[in-house]
Amino acid sequence: MNNLPQRISLVSQTVDVLKNEIRLGRWSKQLPGEHELCALLHVGRVTLRSALARLDREGWLKTSKGRRREIVHKRAKPAREQSNRVALLTPLPMHQLQPHTIYWIDGLRVHLAEAGYHLEVHEHRDCYSGKPEGALDALVRRTNAAGWVLTHSTARMQKWFSQHAMPCVITGSRHEDVSLPSLDRDYRAISRHAVGALLARGHRRVAIINPGTALAGDRESEEGFKEGAQKTSLTGVEARVFNHSGSVADICSKLELALKGSAATTGFLVARSHHTLTVMSSLLGRGLRFPKDVALISRDDDPFLASLVPSVARYSLSPSFLARTISNLVVNTVRNGLVDARESRVMPEFVNGQTLG
Repeated sequence: MNNLPQRISLVSQTVDVLKNEIRLGRWSKQLPGEHELCALLHVGRVTLRSALARLDREGWLKTSKGRRREIVHKRAKPAREQSNRVALLTPLPMHQLQPHTIYWIDGLRVHLAEAGYHLEVHEHRDCYSGKPEGALDALVRRTNAAGWVLTHSTARMQKWFSQHAMPCVITGSRHEDVSLPSLDRDYRAISRHAVGALLARGHRRVAIINPGTALAGDRESEEGFKEGAQKTSLTGVEARVFNHSGSVADICSKLELALKGSAATTGFLVARSHHTLTVMSSLLGRGLRFPKDVALISRDDDPFLASLVPSVARYSLSPSFLARTISNLVVNTVRNGLVDARESRVMPEFVNGQTLG
């Protein structure tokens, strides 16, 4: 059972961030005040105090009455590395990535710089091919990076880094038989929750609009969606899966199938934020109204979704939180090796919107 994904509580996440900042010497003798820490970590005072109390118990801090918390844990000396470079691998150039991804990569660059590392972004489509091993070997040899960050990675990519015991962190869902630390949204739990939200609004014919990719997160989204529909006590529930190629034409074609006939789908979960635009505009173009005729939830979030009318129901995870957490994983992996290959999942915050009602 130790290999099961672990959901991390917000208190535990805050503890991990504080520990890593202390190790890196962000604060020399004392922690800042609670107000400053809450703003820095994007957490509430109750969460922060619970995290600080745990650090007190574990011997990281010493609290004197009426004074700020004193740091008693020794700052770790930086390990000697052949390189201070961290390489991030992506299939697309930066300007073609989703805004949310660009934001956390920019944040990651800042946090790694504070830890003494330089982030390099490598766009390499050959590494994402059906047979990526040769391209990966050549890239790793000429890059000489201290550690790697994988985005949108396939099973064969992950297995190559795992088999070569490379210091590597997966951003996204980890495939089977891979022993690398990873951080991702809990897509299975998100999809189960989305089904419940749609059913609670009276929808009985629901569907997930999902790219037909080999990404583990997309596969888990489908599985969670089906689980949510199967485990309900309600009768007459029909859950459908529509996989598409990513093109506007194919998404609209799948919507045509979903809306066909008297048993048309009325509740949708869309698995990409930019595909949400396509689905919304197509439904509105057919004269359907949110949330009277149809309902929609976006599995992912991007800043532009908050500006749409009607507002979009979605699952939101702060890019700054992702950047800091991924940076902690990378630094620990580079300095300590693959000693902690946990598969960590985070449940984002559900933000209701007018597309759900």
